[in-house]
Amino acid sequence: MGASLPPKEANLFKLVVKSYETKQYKKGLKAADTILKKFPDHGETLSMKGLTLNCLDRKAEAYELVRLGLKNDLKSHVCWHVYGLLYRSDREYREAIKCYRNALRIDPDNIEILRDLSLLQAQMRDLTGFVETRQQLLTLKPNHRMNWIGFAVAHHLNSNASKAIDILEAYEGTLEVDYPPDNERIEHSEMLLYKISLLEECGYFQKAIEELNKKELKIVDKLSYKEQEVALLVKLNRPKDAEKLYRVLLFMNPDNYRYYEGLQRCLALYTDNCKYSSNEIEQLQVLYKSLAQEYSWSSAVKRIPLDFLQGEHFYKEADNYIRPLLIKGVPSLFSDLSPLYEQPGKADILERLILDLEQSMRKTEGFPGRYFVIFVVSV
Repeated sequence: MGASLPPKEANLFKLVVKSYETKQYKKGLKAADTILKKFPDHGETLSMKGLTLNCLDRKAEAYELVRLGLKNDLKSHVCWHVYGLLYRSDREYREAIKCYRNALRIDPDNIEILRDLSLLQAQMRDLTGFVETRQQLLTLKPNHRMNWIGFAVAHHLNSNASKAIDILEAYEGTLEVDYPPDNERIEHSEMLLYKISLLEECGYFQKAIEELNKKELKIVDKLSYKEQEVALLVKLNRPKDAEKLYRVLLFMNPDNYRYYEGLQRCLALYTDNCKYSSNEIEQLQVLYKSLAQEYSWSSAVKRIPLDFLQGEHFYKEADNYIRPLLIKGVPSLFSDLSPLYEQPGKADILERLILDLEQSMRKTEGFPGRYFVIFVVSV
């Protein structure tokens, strides 16, 4: 970069680049103009000045200068890279990729250009090219964790999850036994969870849960650990173990609807169409009554029974659910209830309930069976 310039101007060129990276555009323009006073045809400086002007919304001048810089120095990877950055800023991704490739013909091992190229290949769904570029980055910098993970992700996106697993296992083979250090624990933990999700995706459920249990101490995100474990237990057809773990998860977050659904599936009490036999409804009532006693503050434990209850049981539970939300003035209440309209008879029951509440409010200024108290605060 700026190699054809004398030492003083070469340092100024480095300042132009640094100013662009730190968004100090006016400072960068001043340094570029200083160089161009002595070397008005210096291609790389012209290109960098154009790129800086582009950030100041002076696009016409930017394109003119970048093209002039490229014309003056066609063999500069910097000029081609800058031209690609200019196209990328205008979302002309195909043209940007062409420029990056021209830059790489001149400097095939430039990490920054390869990284920019890989991002656009992923953007344009050129997954084969994305794999090749990420492999080149890994070859150049095999000691960087992100290059291993990037190569694995490239294969995953290219519908080759088993190859992604092999890459991550190869990376783990390069690590010391006591890895990671404290400042890298979170990143390493996420990589392990990603690898386990790949094993799950490939159908290696037993291997995935064994790997999960083996790496438990190295996984920082304990919630994701438990969610991954329970998903694998379900797929391994171990409903009893999964039920216990879903109850642990509910203790951690009793408002997560997915945990209730998972618990019902483990107990063979879940259907997608909300149609249940009378025996199943009785079992669900017992289940949610015990859960409501345990998590009385949970909104989900009051809302979910409305999906399976019928008749007067539905009316009573809907009344208990709706009243506190009406008092609070929750705007999303009726959006929350709207899926129930699709179940036969429930729209009519909800209409009757709301009209009963409205009539009671008009007559007694309170809900049926309850006193309405007004607190007056004097200022």
